[in-house]
Amino acid sequence: MTEDLYVLPASYGQQRLWLLEQIDPDTPLYNEAVGLRLRGPLDTAALTAAMSEVVARHEVLRSVLELEGAEVVQVVREAEPLALPVHEADSHELALAQARELAAVAFDLGRGPLVRCRLTRTGPDDHLFTVVVHHAVADGWSLGVLLAELTALYTEAVRGTDLSTVLPELAVQYADFAAWQKERLDTGELDGQLDHWRERLAGVAQPALPTDRVPAAAPERGTVQAPLRLPAAMVRQLRAVAGDTGDVTPFMVALAAYAVVLARWTRSPDVVVGLPFAGRGQEELESLVGFFVNTVPVRVDLSADPEFTAVLGQVRGRCVDAYGNADVPFELLVETLKLPRRSGRTPLTQTMLAVNNTWLPDRAEAAGVTIEPTTLLQERAHFEITVDLDGDGDELTGAVVLQADLFTQETADLLARSVTAVLRGAAMAPGTKVSALPCPLADERAAAREEAETAPVTSMRPTGAAQAPRSATEIMLARLWTEVLERDTVGVHEEFYAAGGNSLRAVRVVMRAREQGVELPMERVLGEHTIRELAELL
Repeated sequence: MTEDLYVLPASYGQQRLWLLEQIDPDTPLYNEAVGLRLRGPLDTAALTAAMSEVVARHEVLRSVLELEGAEVVQVVREAEPLALPVHEADSHELALAQARELAAVAFDLGRGPLVRCRLTRTGPDDHLFTVVVHHAVADGWSLGVLLAELTALYTEAVRGTDLSTVLPELAVQYADFAAWQKERLDTGELDGQLDHWRERLAGVAQPALPTDRVPAAAPERGTVQAPLRLPAAMVRQLRAVAGDTGDVTPFMVALAAYAVVLARWTRSPDVVVGLPFAGRGQEELESLVGFFVNTVPVRVDLSADPEFTAVLGQVRGRCVDAYGNADVPFELLVETLKLPRRSGRTPLTQTMLAVNNTWLPDRAEAAGVTIEPTTLLQERAHFEITVDLDGDGDELTGAVVLQADLFTQETADLLARSVTAVLRGAAMAPGTKVSALPCPLADERAAAREEAETAPVTSMRPTGAAQAPRSATEIMLARLWTEVLERDTVGVHEEFYAAGGNSLRAVRVVMRAREQGVELPMERVLGEHTIRELAELL
């Protein structure tokens, strides 16, 4: 057993992923994987030594997550040499298939290790090196850091250099970032940013996306996808007409068109789209492996049926504001704003738009070996809808990715067509109002959609919050709630989060109940609920 060296605070992002694993402990949804095709005379011993040094340098790659008391912590383990046996495959395609199988194997966050590697030989001078890590210890940027270090270290390992002297010592480790993140919150340094989000997201609507299928109790997170291309000419024209509102990027043009489609499709003018934020504002964080990426919500108000040029100006301003206040972890934002929770849904936004969401080069060279990275995409969806785009000048290409449990291929195709149609219509007549822009998804589907999910929900809970428990189960739950919420009494009709609960406290309720021989449904407990509602499930 590898020795534990340190017990350190977990970041807010790590806490969220730990909570998600409690709901679904056997999911590979949050795995990150890259396959490196290595062409040339490979020194396998040098590669093994280089990768071992990368893991030794970055403490987070040899960490696990555990619950200690009421807090999730990361436990750093002692560095050990990597074992890298050579496997055989008849072709590169077969090796890739095996790599994708490896990428689909779930990690155990509490047991670790949270990085696994595989080297497969497909020819005398042709290999595939697969690296799979859990998102709790690495993000997309981290894969670029890992590849850069591996390339430099392999080159020196072939020469016989002492690898501990090759790269400069890291000034900080990921756990330092987690502790610094917590300190900034505890000292009130981020109060101004929290105030910004309270104001910006006040009264935010959370309409459910008009799904084609009833959500499954345990979604498989498979996907349906449709290609999306936003031509450079249309993007360039819209950037030009929006010039007096400030510099509008191609990404902002895409976001504005996507917001229009969402508003038309959901029949809600209040649109929130999540954007990935690298979260590496300090120079010393740029060279670290870790989970820094944050989700930043951008709220777009289309209630006045504005012209598309006005939407572009609003989107630009909202993006600038959002990135200027992006240090607040998304998880804390949800907790602070007391946003409604529904089982199986991401609070605040169910959709994300990402541009250039990779930091891997097309190729690299190391000691006579050509390295060609291939992202081993997992056909699984983190959000109900994700728009992934890559930029080449003003042209954006990519795909819309929808959860197959919720949407059909037809909806994916219509969504992609609609983003392009809105953009084309706006490019032809930038002064067109949102309601008049062509939108096939809204035009063909909206009339047939039921509006039950977007209608206001009237609470049917009794108003007597102090009503006493009426069964042994309710008595047991009330006792657990008072303990975890640190209250003298809790009424059976009080909602858990409104009563002072949060995600970690919800997990503590489940674990304390488990100690007493009662298994509570984790996913239900992490959603809004009362003692009586929970007791009725048992």
